[in-house]
Amino acid sequence: MNLVTSWTTLKESDSADLVLCVDFTGTGRAEAGFSDLVARMDLDATFWHVVPPGLAPGSGVDGPDYLGSWLTSIMASGRTVSAVMGYCVGAVYAGELVIRLAEVQKRAPALIIFDPEPITLENIYFQFGKVFEILSSILTPEDVVVTREAMDRLVQQEGITIERYAEQLYGTFSRIAHNAFERVGLDGEYAEEMLGTFSAFLSYMSLADQFDPWGNWLRATAVSSSTSHNGLNKLRDTATGPLVAEELRFEESHAELFRSDEIARAVTKVLER
Repeated sequence: MNLVTSWTTLKESDSADLVLCVDFTGTGRAEAGFSDLVARMDLDATFWHVVPPGLAPGSGVDGPDYLGSWLTSIMASGRTVSAVMGYCVGAVYAGELVIRLAEVQKRAPALIIFDPEPITLENIYFQFGKVFEILSSILTPEDVVVTREAMDRLVQQEGITIERYAEQLYGTFSRIAHNAFERVGLDGEYAEEMLGTFSAFLSYMSLADQFDPWGNWLRATAVSSSTSHNGLNKLRDTATGPLVAEELRFEESHAELFRSDEIARAVTKVLER
């Protein structure tokens, strides 16, 4: 399978330094994104944001090959990656990118992670639910009931894995979505694009389970919101040791982390070290 990962430019600079931003923003979520943060930062560097491969859950692609496709454009650019930043589950991939880049660069990139979270069944259930709500306006009440039932039944299934959960959720919802798109007369190309974004999101979430982030995060600077159920605020209660090298804590909520001028200044200082 030909995996294609692209990177969009959030900010261009003549500097040789390249900062990578890892998050999945194609689902129309309400939370601020890296584009909001970069617009507030005064740093002479180029910023790229990942656009992961359009891949359906259960395609047979493993995590290392999936992540390897992200490096192709980076290597071809000839730039030095000075830092990698990851948000939520994107922090898992950010940590792995730092490890891989350290093998081919003279200096390992800095690692900055924002409300970092490993992927769990609870996490993917919640994230699927948010995306599902965005699309639910074109579904019938029966469609909604069937999808919710599948979400609840599968997450309670004994021995269910994150990848299998994502695969079965996608199978259920893709059938419902195709029928809904036809019913409302949605253009076929646009409908496939929407479903492709949805499948890519589920793959992005589920394949993160193939990486162990804990050792990588011990070298990271973490930026934490005040939201109790996100990031280190949720993880620290069960931690038996340090989770990151440094933590910067702020009063902003999880959804507003990237809209803060104060946080933008703090992250700029970390990148200037």
